[in-house]
Amino acid sequence: MFFDDSIRNIQTAKLTGLTTVLVGSTQRKNAVDYALGSIHNIKEALPELWELVNKSKDVQKIAIETPVEA
Repeated sequence: MFFDDSIRNIQTAKLTGLTTVLVGSTQRKNAVDYALGSIHNIKEALPELWELVNKSKDVQKIAIETPVEA
């Protein structure tokens, strides 16, 4: 799931197959799956995310280290 406030970035993410969320607008545009006026509305706007979390209680949590060289 890709969150951004730039429609250009949202369109690119959609082309790669991601589910997209436009933040800062309540109007859905091309390539936008969801639109949020504010990131603070996420729980009300995308309740399915929390439903999935509740269903995945059997999933074990593991730490993954990703080295980055700058």
